[in-house]
Amino acid sequence: MKEEMLEAIYGTVERLEQKVDELSTSPKNTEDGTISAPVSVDTSKLENAILSVSAKEEDTIEKLARLRDAICVYVELTKKETCKEEQRSKLLLNAIKQLKQEQNAASKVIQDKLHVMGNTPQKKVVTHRFEPTSKYVLLFIVGLVLSLVISIWGNLTQWREHEDWEEADLKYRALRMALPTDDQNIRYIEKNFSVCRDENVIDDVRNRVAVYEDSIRRHHEMVEMAAYKDSMSNILRKESEMIKKKLPKQH
Repeated sequence: MKEEMLEAIYGTVERLEQKVDELSTSPKNTEDGTISAPVSVDTSKLENAILSVSAKEEDTIEKLARLRDAICVYVELTKKETCKEEQRSKLLLNAIKQLKQEQNAASKVIQDKLHVMGNTPQKKVVTHRFEPTSKYVLLFIVGLVLSLVISIWGNLTQWREHEDWEEADLKYRALRMALPTDDQNIRYIEKNFSVCRDENVIDDVRNRVAVYEDSIRRHHEMVEMAAYKDSMSNILRKESEMIKKKLPKQH
């Protein structure tokens, strides 16, 4: 396309040059076809036209030279751009090849890992389920029930002890109310327990009270035992009397 344009421009310039030469050198023909003798003619206009045509021709030649230079620069630029495009395409191809190689290497590593994982023994996952019929669940429930029963029993024992303490305090207060205010025992207890607290006296009183309660308990046990023995002796006496009645009388 560029060569055709240059050829067209060169052809136009040649035609212009031919026309200028024909105008400057062609002889004048007469009306009857014979060559007439040179006649003095005013050629100033023709010279001016030739000068203007030559000036235009020079301008055209200069423009053609500029156009040729521009075409050469354009050709050089296009060559450089094509070289750059080729370099870019080569870099792109190299990057694609490198990516393919990295992808192949990564896929190979993953395949090796999968192969190793397939050859290694798998770990068993143990799951613990909460089943009501399980032995451990039943043991846990039994232990929970036992702990609940023991805690209830301990609370009841403490509550009874607390009630006993309240009753003992109420008994002492009732005795203190019934006895006269100047009673020696009441004054002794109030002095050593409340006014001037003496741990030795309190321990002595605690021991004497324990001995007294023990003696009272034994006395009651002996009374109950005596009553039981009396009842048993009465039963045995009645049985012996019944046996005597059933025996035949001896003469």
